[in-house]
Amino acid sequence: MRYVLLLAFIPVLIIALYVYKRDVYQKEPLSALIKAFAGGMCSAVVVLLIGTLFDLSGIDIQSNVFLRAFVSAALIEEGTKFFFLYKLFWRSKDFDERFDGIVYAVFVSLGFAFVENVLYIYQDINNAESIAYARAISAVPAHALFAIAMGYGMGMAKFSRKNSTVLLTYGLLSAVFIHGTYDFLLMFADELNSTNESFSAFISMLFYVFVILMWVAGFKRMKKLSEEDRWKL
Repeated sequence: MRYVLLLAFIPVLIIALYVYKRDVYQKEPLSALIKAFAGGMCSAVVVLLIGTLFDLSGIDIQSNVFLRAFVSAALIEEGTKFFFLYKLFWRSKDFDERFDGIVYAVFVSLGFAFVENVLYIYQDINNAESIAYARAISAVPAHALFAIAMGYGMGMAKFSRKNSTVLLTYGLLSAVFIHGTYDFLLMFADELNSTNESFSAFISMLFYVFVILMWVAGFKRMKKLSEEDRWKL
């Protein structure tokens, strides 16, 4: 079990350290970062409970690839993470810079990703290393990029006198859209692979283009909020 936890935690730690380093003006206290990470872990448990409720109620959102991507994954997961992020940090005294929105959102998402990693690895312990490596270069960074979009909106909203609700909504919907599109392209390509390999390859190409765009947008959002904070010093 220790080996599983280590494999699940290493990619999470790397991204956490990177984002922490990017917060160059006023570092967040360790206690707040631990709280954000723990909130993300709790959000993963809540998502599991919501999934169980759907199963018990007979509501099927898994058989349709669009619903599975945009509702089961994107809306429920990002909505739950947003709930914990908002409740834990919106009124926190430690949330005193725009970039803090990104820091806290990413740490919440990494708590979620850690629990998800453990579950995926533990379910197929014989292939633990290959699953861990695959998620280290795909799912874990993706969760962080979804969180950057959410945290960008929250960081802007925190210091906006007029448009805080609009910006908060923008942050949440941006994360849902990016997450849903990411999962939809990946799932759709996999679903098509057995029936139409050419179209599946095209969708896969779109997926990789979209991933590149996610990275570009993520770095731009971090740079913009960091510069905003610099000018407010």
